Amino acid sequence: MFGVGFLVCIALAQTPSAPALPSDDELRRGWSLLTDAERADVAAHFAEEARFLDGLQRALIEHALSLDETDPGLLPVDAGTPVFDPNVHAPAQPIARNVLEFDAPAARNERERLLKRVPKTGLDPAFRYDWGRRLVVRLADPEDAERVFANGLTGHPPRYDLALAQVERELDRGEEQKTLAAFDHAYTDRAGTVYPGITLFDAWSSGAEMEMPDVDVLGVVHDVLGDWKTWKAVIPNEQHEGIYDKVGELYLRARDYRGLRAALASTYLSGTVPLVDGYVGHRLRLHGLWESAISMPKELSAKLPDAAHRQEFLVAWSESFDKNAELVPRAQARQAELDRDAQRVHDVLARILVETGALQRKQRPPEPAKSKSSRSGG
Repeated sequence: MFGVGFLVCIALAQTPSAPALPSDDELRRGWSLLTDAERADVAAHFAEEARFLDGLQRALIEHALSLDETDPGLLPVDAGTPVFDPNVHAPAQPIARNVLEFDAPAARNERERLLKRVPKTGLDPAFRYDWGRRLVVRLADPEDAERVFANGLTGHPPRYDLALAQVERELDRGEEQKTLAAFDHAYTDRAGTVYPGITLFDAWSSGAEMEMPDVDVLGVVHDVLGDWKTWKAVIPNEQHEGIYDKVGELYLRARDYRGLRAALASTYLSGTVPLVDGYVGHRLRLHGLWESAISMPKELSAKLPDAAHRQEFLVAWSESFDKNAELVPRAQARQAELDRDAQRVHDVLARILVETGALQRKQRPPEPAKSKSSRSGG
């Protein structure tokens, strides 16, 4: 449906040379000098224009959103990150959980340390796919002007985040749901401190030194394996290797399953996008996979391997794709077109902001006074 034939049909409009757009720093400064009402107007104007941009990205977003036409306002609100209860999973060691404030210095420092390897795409999502619940959930207001502006500046149009989550949902067959749900619990240290914004999956994926209290190790074993007898808190030192190896095996299987699908979802909508877990080297091959499935998530999902066969699948696909004289240029064209689309999204936002005259301002005007009701009682 959206293969190379579709790309050939896309004709970029031939327009006279336009004046150079301001830098992103200049655009941010102009944005800071708009009133709240002006920001809302710019965000609404941008959302409207971005929806009708010609290009592959917009067509893919529309297709992804057609996979589930539930009103975004009716999607469940993100319930937050659960915490393993020590009274349930480690009753002999019931260390109370102490949840830090999100902006607490210790929480910020730990996120910076453990999330270094998370790709910086510039997307501030209002929706995400919950792998443990197999649901798309709402994180925030998708029409918030600050979010719309920040995302547009990095080439992400409104609804991009929702489309991305829908594609992840479509690619997920649920084979690792139980494990991913267990690793979606909050990361804590041995003193019981809970670090908001970090899951066990994040911590295990970080490659950094981390703490793994008995309650969390046992919580994974209990929830995934249903084994409540082999290990119990307080776990003796001589049993650490066995239980950590078992939990590590569960994590690696879940990571291999989720990582491939998350990387594919990212390359569904974006061209030269940062990727995790070594998938950067496979970026063009992932675009080739989308071309092989005419950019249809349902069709590609059926072709994907389970976790145990991920490496075998990637090796076989790499060997096949790299010598395919027809598919390689189609994948290159797809990646390049999506890069151009992202730039056009950015440029539309920049043009709208320039047209407000904000970049010529010296200071932000005062907010208009709110009108008071003149109705009197009686």
